[in-house]
Amino acid sequence: MKKTRLVQIGAGGYGEFYMEQYLSGAHENITLAGVVDPFIDRCSTHDTLLAQGIPIFDDLEAFYAGHSAELAVIASPIHFHMPQTIVALQNGSHVLCEKPLGATWQEVRQMIDARDAANRFVAIGFQASFSTPVQQLKADIMSGRFGAPKRLKTIALWRRFNGYYERASWGGQLRRPGGDWVLDSPANNATAHYLHNSLYVIGPAVDRSATPATVSAELYRANEITSFDTVAARIATTEGVEILFYTSHAADGEENLGPVFHYEFEDATVQYELDSPIVARHNGEVIETYGDPSEGSACKLIAAADAAAGNRAILCGPEAAGMQTLCINGMHESMPNICEWPAELITIGNLEEEHSEQYRQVTGLQQVLKACYDQNQLPSECGTPWAVAGDTVDMSGYEAFPRDPARFP
Repeated sequence: MKKTRLVQIGAGGYGEFYMEQYLSGAHENITLAGVVDPFIDRCSTHDTLLAQGIPIFDDLEAFYAGHSAELAVIASPIHFHMPQTIVALQNGSHVLCEKPLGATWQEVRQMIDARDAANRFVAIGFQASFSTPVQQLKADIMSGRFGAPKRLKTIALWRRFNGYYERASWGGQLRRPGGDWVLDSPANNATAHYLHNSLYVIGPAVDRSATPATVSAELYRANEITSFDTVAARIATTEGVEILFYTSHAADGEENLGPVFHYEFEDATVQYELDSPIVARHNGEVIETYGDPSEGSACKLIAAADAAAGNRAILCGPEAAGMQTLCINGMHESMPNICEWPAELITIGNLEEEHSEQYRQVTGLQQVLKACYDQNQLPSECGTPWAVAGDTVDMSGYEAFPRDPARFP
């Protein structure tokens, strides 16, 4: 059996997931040709890599100077996704790039152009899109089994500690110090999967997502960051489908909430809660039970390795994943000046005495966002005292973020 030679870019953070996959020997058709990470000494797999004699490099160019790989797996920070993808493509590698694709719409277009010029594939690691449950659901939606989609809504309220934002200089930031856009936020990082999924399952083809026509968003922050830690957004697709998305790292409550989604079609509803199967119902009766898309995270790696060997097509590439990026740009265009909550609404939670284990939470926020989810509204439409409505942004003909640089601080 011919093995796919693979280079791993980023061995810490989510990169540790990939490293565990390789070093466990779980994938006999993959061989690790090298690892690129300038901070490899901080990674849990550092000693194992040295013991096994796997080459380590500070940058991708150094790897390609003396080595090759059929597949490059990129798990670096958001702002490196596009440039590292282009370097890998130019050196003959196919690419599996972690989500999100990048920060801006122009990066989506650059990635597509580089892929086409190299005649290689680029897969984006929204793992649910590679999972059997989501593929089965998408096939049923595309077949018309449930009728036309009407409204898809998702809520995910996940607490994040101070250490989450302090783990890297780009955490929670709009830009890098040099000015490059990062646009880090829950919607473009931790919960990006669920925004993408609502676009992907109603896309017109197996490798396409629905296209946003307009975006209205309310952006807020409680943490000491420059981006937002909370968003409530309404997206209208070019086919007239309403997508509602609520996510926060600053909601109060004893436990995290979600992800939970409710997809409404003419003839059925599709629902999901964390650690449960996706269920479709007609008139309240279950008509189909799919699996849990959160299981089998390695499916994207397996799919990319198979595709690099010529045995599989890519289900989620830049065209599909780029619609999530376009929505993120639309959210920021909708509210360039992110709202900060009044200080009296913010409290400090503390699981441990250490500063990194403290977290900021907004009193009553979980209740507000849950009510908005239930009523298909945004906070400014529910009479919430602190809420501020964002602009409704027309995304047709969108070329680059930001559309008007003067509107952004």
